[in-house]
Amino acid sequence: MASHRSEAQPIADIEIAKGPFQAAGDSLNAYRCPQWFRDAKFGIWAHWGPTSAIGTGDWYARNMYMEGSRQYRYHLKTYGHPSKFGYKDTIPLWKAELFDPKALVRLYREAGAKYFVSMGVHCDNFDLWNSRRRWNSVKMGPKRDIVGEWRQAARAEGLRFGVS
Repeated sequence: MASHRSEAQPIADIEIAKGPFQAAGDSLNAYRCPQWFRDAKFGIWAHWGPTSAIGTGDWYARNMYMEGSRQYRYHLKTYGHPSKFGYKDTIPLWKAELFDPKALVRLYREAGAKYFVSMGVHCDNFDLWNSRRRWNSVKMGPKRDIVGEWRQAARAEGLRFGVS
């Protein structure tokens, strides 16, 4: 299977800040959980992306190609054979027309959440922000910066924000 880039190619537009840890067990053992996280006690993580439009569970992008799996059988019955209508063809089904991150994050804060984490990308390799790759939520599907909207809503509600 061809890839848009090889593992050896660096991603030039991503800068990774130098942190306090080295690639060694002793270095990682020195880690201490931040006080804000210990005090938070409760946060919410949104695992939400294109497969929600299909509604047959997680890992759809993988399982729809596994002959005999529940999701493969569903895909075959609903859309036809994956070689003719693949995962990429399901992306336009995810429109996110009712997505209201402001209302959701407000509800999370009212429930007691102190932080919110958005999924950035899952096993389908579909980015939920305006990445340089064409497989992202700004260029396809809902045509919205899902991560950016979550971030803005979390900050407006005073919650810490993260991306996984």
